[in-house]
Amino acid sequence: MASYVVLSKLTSAGVKIVKDRPEVVQGLVADVAALDGKVVDQFALLGEYDFCTIVSLPDNAAAHLLAGGSPVGAERTILPAIDLPLFARLLGQTTETEGPHRWQVRWWARLLRPAAYWWTTGREWRKYMQPYRVYGGRHLHELRGPAIFIANHQSHMDMPALYYALPNRYRLRVAAGGAADRWFIKGRKGITNQPWFASLSGSFPITRGGGSAALDYPKWLIDHGESIIIFPEGTRSRSGKLGKFKHGPSILAVSKGVPVVPMWLEGTRQIRAVGSREMAPGPVSVEVGEPIRFAPDTEIGTATRTLHRAVEELGRRARARLGVRPSASAQVERSVEQQEPAAVGD
Repeated sequence: MASYVVLSKLTSAGVKIVKDRPEVVQGLVADVAALDGKVVDQFALLGEYDFCTIVSLPDNAAAHLLAGGSPVGAERTILPAIDLPLFARLLGQTTETEGPHRWQVRWWARLLRPAAYWWTTGREWRKYMQPYRVYGGRHLHELRGPAIFIANHQSHMDMPALYYALPNRYRLRVAAGGAADRWFIKGRKGITNQPWFASLSGSFPITRGGGSAALDYPKWLIDHGESIIIFPEGTRSRSGKLGKFKHGPSILAVSKGVPVVPMWLEGTRQIRAVGSREMAPGPVSVEVGEPIRFAPDTEIGTATRTLHRAVEELGRRARARLGVRPSASAQVERSVEQQEPAAVGD
């Protein structure tokens, strides 16, 4: 989540609306919530602008949707912001990044990958995901060769939850993208913070806003026998509602002819919510769906909608199994048949 400052200036029509209905000044709260964002604080101003609102939003695309006019007659100006301690820290460090490291497809790197991943993240999996259950693991029994694994995204705990649901043969040959400006910066202190260690653990750098070029390296990995983990929403959801999917997984699946395995992760948000550093143990379940394969001439938008529906249906199944009463926003209203839990990583 990123921080933004929203400056609102009432039009002449907006002044009349606010005078007659003062409650409409809170309308921005609903607009932000609809974008899976959160209002941090609000102020009325005495000056050029009438209102100042501090918000957290998933990305610049959401901020763009919030900009411009509003239904209550106000013009909005959106300014991206970062906190001062972070700004001061960035001034004192390089923005130069490393990677990708193509040696991560070598036999020795693949052999070391599970151990490196355990050291950085896996220990938290055992400590906080209690109990941990995988349902539908039988869909992975006959799966061979490169595949794309996708899931909903609600927490930093999503990655280990998905990773440890995979059979051992895939843990040796699976990689996930990480923000280059966070995980692959040169000169950070500590071995586990080094870009080469991130690559050893199965990550590869993605440049924010990199466009279609961001898929070049994942395509190369697939060509060399690697599978890919992608969270198609592109950011973590605060509400639990499944957000709009980006087209990356569909482009990879159609262009490379590899299957996509939809998955649903339940319980990770309760262990560590978005924006929180505190963690509490709790149950986590992983619902695995049937692999989806697309014909070479499949339209990318159609493929993306198919994947979204598949993950959404798994969410309904998972929450029905757990007896979770669905919210309207999460759109999980239908019950499904119960299944016996599979062994972890079967």
